Amino acid sequence: MTARGELDYGECAQLRIRTERILREGPAAVVVDFSGVDYMDSSGLGMLLGLSQEYRAAGGRLVLVANETVERILEITRLTGVFTIEADAPSALALIKETAPRDDGAVGS
Repeated sequence: MTARGELDYGECAQLRIRTERILREGPAAVVVDFSGVDYMDSSGLGMLLGLSQEYRAAGGRLVLVANETVERILEITRLTGVFTIEADAPSALALIKETAPRDDGAVGS
């Protein structure tokens, strides 16, 4: 999922609709690419926190791709520890692949 430009109250409604579709599909992990976000207000921050909590509660993992602007907002609000943050989408996807549970056919003991 990708967001670009300004992430304010008006944009959050549209993004929320897209994220709810993704949550219903239930993938084990999702990359949220905010590298193109130029501005994020408290609505965007709240939406991101809510998404992270919902995804975790459903047993999923959310990896955030953040640019300097988004990272700075997360640092100021002391939320950097809440999210797994990567610098770009390929790194985020690689992280998901590295940490995904493997189905090696082994039977539990």
